[in-house]
Amino acid sequence: MAKREVINVRVSRRILWVGAEAYPLHNIARATTVRIRPRRMDALGQFLGYGLILVIVSGVILSAASHGELADADAGVVSDLVLLLDCVLGFVLVARLVSVLVTPVYHALVIETAGTPYTALVSTDKSVVSRLVFQIMDAIDNPEAEFQIQVENYHIGDKINMVGGNNNVGKQGN
Repeated sequence: MAKREVINVRVSRRILWVGAEAYPLHNIARATTVRIRPRRMDALGQFLGYGLILVIVSGVILSAASHGELADADAGVVSDLVLLLDCVLGFVLVARLVSVLVTPVYHALVIETAGTPYTALVSTDKSVVSRLVFQIMDAIDNPEAEFQIQVENYHIGDKINMVGGNNNVGKQGN
């Protein structure tokens, strides 16, 4: 799940501040938005595939238990265990599917410098991110431009801090 925090985004004295990160405006080559969509169709395909495997394996086990050499009492225990296991695994499959289906679409503000592009922030509100792109590009063209806005920022996945060969924090789990 994405971790949420409110951060300040501002341009002051020709520097773009996104939380505690600073980007000199003269180093910014481009600012853009990127849509991050949850992989709903993949999740549905996995759900159907694992569900089909679960049904087939359960059917084979139940068929072997009822037509095999087990006593009636043992066959009943096996069928009860298979039913219990099916319920637990079915619940896990449904929970995984629902968690992906309710995940919102995120919009990332990507700042491109002469080097690598950086994802400066991620929000669920496309209009806020689009407005920030416009304000940043306006501030590059207009040296007197300054603004400040608070944005809900989402951390999705791990944060990697690897810049050059010095003072690397490395991977920080979410």
